[in-house]
Amino acid sequence: MKKRYLALLAAVFMAFSPANSFAADESTTETTEETTEETTAEQGQNDLTERFSTFITSQYDEDLETLTFDEAVQKALRNNSSLNNLKASMDLAETQLEIQYLEAYSSDGFSSLISFLNSQSSYQNSELSIVAQEESVKHSMKESYINIIELQRNVALSELALKNDELNLALSKIKLSNGKISQSEYDNINLAYNTAKEQLETQKDALEMEYVSLNILMGTDINKRYNFVMEAFYEPFELDIPVESYINGKVASSNSVRQAEKSYETTKQTSKLTPLNSSEIGGSQSAQNSLNSAEMSYQDTKDSVYESLYQKYNSIVQTEKDYTAGLDELKLLQEEFERTQVKYLSGNASYYELLTAQYNVAEKENTLLSSVYSHMLLSEELTNTELM
Repeated sequence: MKKRYLALLAAVFMAFSPANSFAADESTTETTEETTEETTAEQGQNDLTERFSTFITSQYDEDLETLTFDEAVQKALRNNSSLNNLKASMDLAETQLEIQYLEAYSSDGFSSLISFLNSQSSYQNSELSIVAQEESVKHSMKESYINIIELQRNVALSELALKNDELNLALSKIKLSNGKISQSEYDNINLAYNTAKEQLETQKDALEMEYVSLNILMGTDINKRYNFVMEAFYEPFELDIPVESYINGKVASSNSVRQAEKSYETTKQTSKLTPLNSSEIGGSQSAQNSLNSAEMSYQDTKDSVYESLYQKYNSIVQTEKDYTAGLDELKLLQEEFERTQVKYLSGNASYYELLTAQYNVAEKENTLLSSVYSHMLLSEELTNTELM
């Protein structure tokens, strides 16, 4: 059916429609090649999770099922109601297009043809919407998946900090009894300890809520718990062309811009046909208004996507600067921990000082891994045109 009505359009509207199908094919090919190159580059990287897990790591329970990210995505795609509704609507729309195609083919006037053109544009945009929705689900799952891993590590980091605070509180109690600190100083330390305990419970509650949210996305029992595994890859984002040129290319191939462009091109076609349709009273002005509106919408969409992508690019640049600086800071903290460890073994440093040095390393490692995950998400949002 699609081939037949496309053949009809090619014959009737050769004079009205710009020849852009070849450009669209080129865009698709380029996008496929870019995706392949990005995937190959990612596979060649090393997982950084272990590197930044010297003292803390994500929770692991041998009694729980391990849920890979790909498995989680497949569950979410099957469960997503918006995606399922879009696919169901597409089936109905295709049947309606068949009817409208026959009416347009057999009718002497242009009214049926205009109606068919509008429906066809809507149908094609729905096809793009399905792809966009699928990519959106995948990206949302990645965000949720990463949130859980980060919350697990935050809980582990807070438990490590609380261990330090407990020791500090015990030492302070001894100092208080020996008159080395005042009651108010001890009360402040005790308050800080209790505050840390409350914050830990808040983090645990947030983790439970994220578990529930993920299970809802996947359509599984909200009480279900898994072991989560997400590899962390980092590769600096480098461009061979000016950033403006790169972003303009992404804008042109972005999903939302392609939809706006299709609507604009269809409106141009129908506006040229409307004066030929004698049944339309005042149709010319109405068609021109629609054309102006579609053109403005198309331009606004391009501007909005461009601005959004530029912001993401700047965020990537800043994340990379922070990551590089963080690596230098981590090296210094690791050296300090090693020195403190030697001092502790020789009796020249307290256990509390050792735990503090250990915590400082763990905290910086946690920050760096979060930067890697953030960089992964931003890079995907900047390169995946279906998310735009």
